[in-house]
Amino acid sequence: MLELGGDHTQTAVRDRIIEPGRRLIAEYDEGLSNRQVWNNAALLASAALLGNQHAFDQAVDGRSSLQSHLSVGLLADGTWYEGENYHQFALRGLWYGVTLCESAGRPIESGLRERFHRAFAAPVLTALPAFTMPSRKDSQYAVSLRHWRMAELIELGLARTEAPVLTGALARCYEKNHERRETGRARSTADVERNGPSALLTRADLGWRALLHALPELPPLASVVPRSALMEEQGLAIFRRPDDIYVALDYGQSGGGHGHPDRLNLLLSQGATRWLDDLGTGSYVDPSLHWYRSTLAHNAPLIDGHSQPARDGVLLAHEEREDMGWIVAELRLPDADVRLERTVVVATDYVLDELRWIAPRLLRVELPWHLDAVADGVRFTPAALDGGDGLEDGFSFARESRAARVVANNPVRFSATGDGEQLHATLVSDCDGIRFSACAPGQPASEMRPFYMIGADAPRCVLRSVVSCSSEVQDARFAEDGVTVELRNGERHVHRRDEEGWHVELFAGAAKSSIDLAGWRKAEDERQHPLPATRNPTVIRRRRMSTTWMTDLSKSERAKLLTFELGEEHYRRSEDRWTDAGSPRATIAVGAGDAELVVYAHVEAGERHFARAGAPNAFDNEHADTMAAGVQLYVRMPDGSGAWMLIPEPARELVRVRNIAGWGALLPPRARWRERDTGYEMRIELPIVESDAEYPVDIDLIVNETMSHRERRRGQLVLSGGQGEFVYLRGDRHDPTRLIPLVLVS
Repeated sequence: MLELGGDHTQTAVRDRIIEPGRRLIAEYDEGLSNRQVWNNAALLASAALLGNQHAFDQAVDGRSSLQSHLSVGLLADGTWYEGENYHQFALRGLWYGVTLCESAGRPIESGLRERFHRAFAAPVLTALPAFTMPSRKDSQYAVSLRHWRMAELIELGLARTEAPVLTGALARCYEKNHERRETGRARSTADVERNGPSALLTRADLGWRALLHALPELPPLASVVPRSALMEEQGLAIFRRPDDIYVALDYGQSGGGHGHPDRLNLLLSQGATRWLDDLGTGSYVDPSLHWYRSTLAHNAPLIDGHSQPARDGVLLAHEEREDMGWIVAELRLPDADVRLERTVVVATDYVLDELRWIAPRLLRVELPWHLDAVADGVRFTPAALDGGDGLEDGFSFARESRAARVVANNPVRFSATGDGEQLHATLVSDCDGIRFSACAPGQPASEMRPFYMIGADAPRCVLRSVVSCSSEVQDARFAEDGVTVELRNGERHVHRRDEEGWHVELFAGAAKSSIDLAGWRKAEDERQHPLPATRNPTVIRRRRMSTTWMTDLSKSERAKLLTFELGEEHYRRSEDRWTDAGSPRATIAVGAGDAELVVYAHVEAGERHFARAGAPNAFDNEHADTMAAGVQLYVRMPDGSGAWMLIPEPARELVRVRNIAGWGALLPPRARWRERDTGYEMRIELPIVESDAEYPVDIDLIVNETMSHRERRRGQLVLSGGQGEFVYLRGDRHDPTRLIPLVLVS
């Protein structure tokens, strides 16, 4: 029995609870995951209590540390890279970490501290007019900021920096004209990261930890009129206009494993009416998750009938002047010659939207509009809405599809009503195409919702629209060189674009004025995921490749391959440590012929327990084959990208190949396998372009290992390294920045 109080009790608590807990948490390194933020908070707190300076330093400066989360996970504009939902969760954990460092006399350096302070204002800057978070990436739908957890964060931020945006947000949190609801705070003192409905709040609803660090007395609180904002590192531009108009283009950061393939996604809200919406994500264990994670579920372009690959968009231009603003952003496909560009111009009474693409081939591009509207004069007939059959292409969720021809340069008008508001839109394409009307899941846990989609097959095309939530817009006319918008008060706005920017001539009776928008950004390197400068490409010389197995090659033939021995430093655990998992190993070798890249894998890890084709996963939405033995291959080349799951078929030499969503459309590899005494061997052959010039190839490979009595994989051997990492339930998602650079030469 422990004595109450005294040195004996303290020693027992330290030795039997805190230190074992610290060691256990330290084993689960989850990299840049928001969960690791809280692991670090616990590691800092335990190290401080134990007086373990080395452990404290590791949690501050080591791998996956507080410093790395502040400098990489928290972007320079103060937003968390995984989106608004995880921003709140990560920010509270970061606050604990920063506060513990300050208490220990180790304050964070000033640049990161300022970034940290910006994080408290970021959710307010991006908030919708109804004071809810936009449901971007894996966010819950319509989460209110008038909630005790948000009020606590604002109070904690206000104690550090008295920014007007924070006092204005707190004024909205503590507004009196709201319904009083049960907050649940009386039942728990824990910092539970739980969303809830909007409610009447006071400081009495806050937790004791927040009040302990909040200002003793609040400054005068007054609502602040929200302003437009550009979160440039996140890649989100927000334009605000009178009558609670909110227009946003979500163009940039893909968001890691919680990101959605929705670059160039357009959002439009008017007060509480979310006209063009982002639905966020529903349950992680419901099949509908695949719909919400598809491009089709967003107001963003699809390419060749598939969801977009996992790519960051790039900002080209942004400027606001005299109640007129614009943004231009682009998405380049792995094939560098394919480029999609979206331009959004926001005036007081309307939005002008333009999507254009340029490709060296016939390219199928489709743009969904998730709008419950009526298309004037369009005759739809039943037709199949066909597209990719991948789980997260989204087409399997669409119902009641109908189609109508799109005639080039023939405008079509749409109208919609909602919550007492009205919206009018005019859409036109400069090439022939097709327009679909269909239904698909609406906001999570709701009924089906209608949407439209316009598309065309063309090497180049422009889709343009003028959208208005105001009765002031009378007409919109489209010409090859611009758009003219006429208002009911007699004003006429003539828009055109050239190399210098966007130009608007405003005519009001005899008076004439103009607005010129530019704000061009410097061109960025076209390579989307630059690797650290220290990782110079390894040269592989092309030669005639043998068709035999790696273990049957002669010593001299094997010496010509680039060979990696995977062991403990490459192991990424799901549960068991490397030694507890039987010390799994694999030998990976890479070579290149004139027209093929050959990857050999000799695996000695776990058992040959492979998932059968079509096997269900009763636990979550990940593919069942990721939880059994097999190989994941990721490749990026000048001609495109691709990723595949390779699963041996028992009693046959055949290897089943499944495309991994979001990685591009390279032709799949051919592969075969055979059993070995202590594992198995696989030979993978990927077609590549014949070239006498240097040809860069980035590659990574992951070996999943498990045992037959397990329902899930035990761990992974990762070619790019995995020591100390924890794979959790990552499925087949992989960080593109980790690929190893190679260069093929003749």
